[in-house]
Amino acid sequence: MKLNTLMASLAAILMLSSCEDIFEDSSLPDGSKPDIRIASPTANRSYLVEHGFPVKLTVVDKDQIKSLTIVVKGSNGEPALVNIVKTPDVKVLELDTLIHQPSFVPGTYLLEVTATDSRTNIFTKEVSFNMKDK
Repeated sequence: MKLNTLMASLAAILMLSSCEDIFEDSSLPDGSKPDIRIASPTANRSYLVEHGFPVKLTVVDKDQIKSLTIVVKGSNGEPALVNIVKTPDVKVLELDTLIHQPSFVPGTYLLEVTATDSRTNIFTKEVSFNMKDK
């Protein structure tokens, strides 16, 4: 009977010690960055200024997503035309929206999406696209 108890205790110790999150400080970066998938806009695609452009993305992280920043910049170095900050506090975030700004003119733009998780791991993904009159 003692051997069974010893084996069960050993198995429990091995299971617990293999789970790093139990013994780590859950507020420190662990190197697991959020995963950002941008379905739209697509790279180098053109959208009509009068219609705006779709933003469809998914962010996934094993920890909570603490902040999401969406920035749209022009190619001429002007200040950000769009700057959206969300604090979703979820593990999976899906966003599907249309962005239309009267300040958009024909040209090349950069969509920059940055996600930060509860361990302060940060990941940024960018997509370049075009706006045109017709």
